[in-house]
Amino acid sequence: MGTKMTTLKMVSAAGLVAAALAAVADASSPSTVVSTAHTSLGTVLVTSSGKTVYLDTGDKPPKFACTGSCLKVWPPLKAVGTVKAAGSAKASLLGTVKGPAGKTVTYNGHPLYTFVSDTKSKPTSGEGQHGFYAVSPAGGKLTKSTTTTTTTTTSSKFTAPSGGQGY
Repeated sequence: MGTKMTTLKMVSAAGLVAAALAAVADASSPSTVVSTAHTSLGTVLVTSSGKTVYLDTGDKPPKFACTGSCLKVWPPLKAVGTVKAAGSAKASLLGTVKGPAGKTVTYNGHPLYTFVSDTKSKPTSGEGQHGFYAVSPAGGKLTKSTTTTTTTTTSSKFTAPSGGQGY
């Protein structure tokens, strides 16, 4: 019975060590994270470093509109390891596709790109350029909405009843 107990303890300890190693490996394994941020356009998808991601309305995978020198200005979001969602991005809309620059992250079927000229002060400067649009958490292009205000003016005239005195 002592040998069985020692063996059981060793197996349990080995199991705990294996579980701990798996947890550490999972935490340190590479991944690509798509999250959300609030901008002047509204809530948009961003990379783990906070860069806005865009979709190209010309893309129809497996055919890509952005190839060659376009990829220098609009680098695709490369899929590294596991692709994960954060913020209000939906994991169910994430995927990958083989693109002209390798394995690219997709969202709702749209390959994702960043824009080289985006800065902290202008995080969505690529919006609307050459068919590229920021991506909403719902998975479509997000454009800045405009609000129209309509003002109605009414005028009234007071007419005194005929034959009487005015007020």
